Amino acid sequence: MKSFRLLILLAALLALVFFSGWFGFHSYIQSDLFREWLSKKISRSIRVNGQLEPLTWEGSLFRSAGFSGKGNGKSKLRSLEVTNLSAHVDWWQLLKGSWVINQLDADKVVAVVGKRPTETASPAAELPKQPPGFSLSNLLPSALRIEHLYIASANLHWETDYGDSGQFMDTKVSVTRSGPDRWDVEAVGGNARHAAYPEMHVEQVHAAVSQDSIEILDANAQTARGEAHLVGKISIARQLGAQLTCEFSDLDTKQILPAEWRIGGKASGRLVYTGDLNRFEHGEITGSVKVAGAAFDLADVFSTLHQLAKFGGLNDVRIDSIETHIRYQDHELQLSDIRASSEDQIRVEGTGSITPDHLTGDLLLGLSPRILGWIPGAEEKVFTEQRDGLRWTTVKISGTPDQPKEDLTKRLVSAFRDKMTKEFRGEAKDAVKSLLDMFHQ
Repeated sequence: MKSFRLLILLAALLALVFFSGWFGFHSYIQSDLFREWLSKKISRSIRVNGQLEPLTWEGSLFRSAGFSGKGNGKSKLRSLEVTNLSAHVDWWQLLKGSWVINQLDADKVVAVVGKRPTETASPAAELPKQPPGFSLSNLLPSALRIEHLYIASANLHWETDYGDSGQFMDTKVSVTRSGPDRWDVEAVGGNARHAAYPEMHVEQVHAAVSQDSIEILDANAQTARGEAHLVGKISIARQLGAQLTCEFSDLDTKQILPAEWRIGGKASGRLVYTGDLNRFEHGEITGSVKVAGAAFDLADVFSTLHQLAKFGGLNDVRIDSIETHIRYQDHELQLSDIRASSEDQIRVEGTGSITPDHLTGDLLLGLSPRILGWIPGAEEKVFTEQRDGLRWTTVKISGTPDQPKEDLTKRLVSAFRDKMTKEFRGEAKDAVKSLLDMFHQ
């Protein structure tokens, strides 16, 4: 009987210890001390200085009204705001020595990355400091691991070192851990825009993210009519070094090309960007572009063509199709293998370059015989090559985008003068003057 009472007493004592420990553990989990400990773990893992709102706990589910933080010196992240967090903890893994969150959900996340503004010191609310000595946090695992994350509304804002800003708003994000330092990320929906470029609706983005890089495996977006597909890699360890490949179709050229180029139409092609996204203009863009329905008026470059086309029975000299290979860097656009045409009457081939204050080009210009037929000497002296049903000549372009120059008019006038001198002699001077007057109408 004595032994039985001793056994009951021991069982009661163990139960008391268990429930006391459980009650103490439960109280500690919802305390500011645990919140401070967990805030530090989260902050260290994403390289911010942040703080959780008060926690509630029921079973395996933890809830918090939010988390807010500012990026530290090792992070491109300037600020982070998370609303309504819930986390499901794997208790079995905790007993095995690992602090593992199987599922982390958030209603809304707002993140800002890029150029860091000048910071002013402001008093910050501090959580109670943990007294020296033993604490329950000493029994918890030091490492924190999140297996899966879902964000109902993710919003990303960024700014480059040169002041260009952009945003990717209201997308649904799912993140799954795939390695010790690697996460698979999938975003669905939302709208993205950078600087003055047109806004694009994002259908889906699939990426792999580590602490040092973002690898875009597949990204698809649409404008009002066009669409784009993007793949590539961005380094985030120090500089934002990137190599991105974009394939696009039916994009409005008025929204993606400088207005001074005066090129309308729909653009399709493939472009590769290599460089630091913080210094976008110093990066390099290469690839090929085709513009359909270009509506580019060649008279802006070749003033002579306006009159040539008019007397050849054409209302204008608008190029309706352009194809070219491009290289763009430091505000200079280099064009190679240019192929532009207007129906079967006009074609332009060659190379050129454009900067804000300089224009050069080495072109071949092909015109139909009906355009040239009314200018004596044009086919014999200037447009001497015959190919593809057109008469061809070389043309040199110079000047600026606002005031282009060409050598075609001078050569046509010279050919006309020679022809008139041989055939009409004394009347040649008046004929040449009449030709020049027509060119300048």
